[in-house]
Amino acid sequence: MPRTKGSKNKKVKKVVMPHVLSSHDLTMVAVPHVIQIRNNVPLPDPQHMTLSKYGFISTLQIGQSFEVATTTHDFKPSSLAPAAYQIASTVRKTTNKRFTIACRTLEGTSQHPTKVGCWRIA
Repeated sequence: MPRTKGSKNKKVKKVVMPHVLSSHDLTMVAVPHVIQIRNNVPLPDPQHMTLSKYGFISTLQIGQSFEVATTTHDFKPSSLAPAAYQIASTVRKTTNKRFTIACRTLEGTSQHPTKVGCWRIA
């Protein structure tokens, strides 16, 4: 075919769609021998989850505070703020009461704190 002004020779790529499993294909898969299918097994009640080792934060009264330093046994200053804010959020959602905390780096840098304080402010 002769080339005309403005035309370009383009190669057309053939698009191949991956095989998509249909529900029929899924029903043809055999149950592995290590899996046992059971009928009429009651669903257990959910276990009460523990918020975290920082769960005591939910008991703070307005105006109370505490500090965590690198020397505080089993506690890390870098994990205090994320855990405290998560606990405050959970308390607000589950109890519908105002619960606001504030955490501040007292020593070290914000990226590598060596001492962090936490206050209940509302």
